[in-house]
Amino acid sequence: MVAVERELTETLPPAFAPVTADAIPLALRRRGASPRQVLAMAIVGIFVLALFASRDLPSWVRGIGDERIVERAETGAVKWDDAMASLGLVRPHETLRAWVSWALELKWSRDPR
Repeated sequence: MVAVERELTETLPPAFAPVTADAIPLALRRRGASPRQVLAMAIVGIFVLALFASRDLPSWVRGIGDERIVERAETGAVKWDDAMASLGLVRPHETLRAWVSWALELKWSRDPR
């Protein structure tokens, strides 16, 4: 058994890192983020979405379900979206939607020949 183990370790290149089922090398898996870093990145993501995805916020709020909360939250979401529109931060969202719409029309309007 010892000879087999030595044989296997000798044939592997020295920089080889064993890969797990999800293809993340174990060395990288061990150097993960701390819970504080994950929380900080989640907060950063929330702010980025609040700034640049405000067009979808009112429709997302409508999906919450509780009528009392939805009315107040939707009013706030519409005000937030208006504020972001006045700052010009909705332009990337509108540009992307226009491009996707154009691409879909192009795909369906082509001659199938």
